[in-house]
Amino acid sequence: MRVDISDYVHVGGSVDAVLHFASPASPIDYLKLPIATLKVGSIGTLHALGLAKEKGARFVLASTSEVYGDPQVHPQPESYWGHVNPVGARGVYDEAKRFSEALTMAYRNSHGIDTAILRIFNTHGPRMRPDDGRAIPTFIRQAIKGEPITVAGDGSQTRSIQYVDGLGRRRHAVAALRPTGSGQHRQPARGVDATPG
Repeated sequence: MRVDISDYVHVGGSVDAVLHFASPASPIDYLKLPIATLKVGSIGTLHALGLAKEKGARFVLASTSEVYGDPQVHPQPESYWGHVNPVGARGVYDEAKRFSEALTMAYRNSHGIDTAILRIFNTHGPRMRPDDGRAIPTFIRQAIKGEPITVAGDGSQTRSIQYVDGLGRRRHAVAALRPTGSGQHRQPARGVDATPG
């Protein structure tokens, strides 16, 4: 089903799971579409959660490591709340995702909705644009063109990376999970930690 999640969504019949993966993820895209990015993270999440509540369906939110902002701790454990700048250039994406996580937990706690939050870290795969502003496509583009590889910082930081097929398997596994009652969210979409160099 293809809809604009920022508009009201109606689905006839029963629904087992609502997977909310809508959002620009490339810095180039969300910086060009700041209001749409905020709307999909707020109004879109509200509509998707409303559908899950109406249908008694499991709700799976695609979030991001960007909820940590510019983290001071590497790698980020679940107990780390981040180091954020809500009015910085990237704030539209970070805050949209932070709000969508908070709204998801509010629906879980207030309405008993069965929810899961996937904090997706650097995923790569086919059809990524070479100039979309994310690390993996940039590395590949620079390598193919014989350009120097850009490594932000001093090169000592790590990144969690995964191929899109792994994310697909994790997404399906999480959507099929039944509630445990723990109320905890995890980072099952985290791939392999890789250190540049």
